[in-house]
Amino acid sequence: MVSEEVVARVAATLGTSTNRARRLARTALPAGFVLQVARHRHVVLVEGATDAAVLDVLLGGRLPVLAVGGKHLLPLAAALAGAHGAAVDVVLDGDDGEGAGHRAREDSRRVRDALPGVPVHVLPGDLESCLARWPAFLAALPGGLTKDAVAYARAATAALASEPPPELRALRAAVLIP
Repeated sequence: MVSEEVVARVAATLGTSTNRARRLARTALPAGFVLQVARHRHVVLVEGATDAAVLDVLLGGRLPVLAVGGKHLLPLAAALAGAHGAAVDVVLDGDDGEGAGHRAREDSRRVRDALPGVPVHVLPGDLESCLARWPAFLAALPGGLTKDAVAYARAATAALASEPPPELRALRAAVLIP
């Protein structure tokens, strides 16, 4: 249950009505999201489950990494976490790689613009393009880059003995050392 005070803060942050904020807070985010952010002073928000699986391993479990269910939900999730008093970092695919279209790049830009004052860490391309440059990760990943969160977590754990690619090292440092 989301308190009316939190609903009002989310509505103000998103520039929407309290009715819409209440509905979104209750239905748009994954089950248990509000309870998770309410328990923590600092959270890392990511687009999906594979992002959460890899970043949780990279951060060594020192901060909760929460998947919100899509890039478009990051502003709502950040507003909810902030309304609960949690510091927020957002990790976002830049979608600026070869395979990304104009719409994906524009969506990434819109999300960044909707998060003023929130540290947003943008991966070049997407998570898979970063992971493709981590040989130990690829060697530990049977079946290739298939967006399997459990397999990604196992492969990241196995690959930690080696250095991740520079962009993932930089992300780890930026999130853990504000």
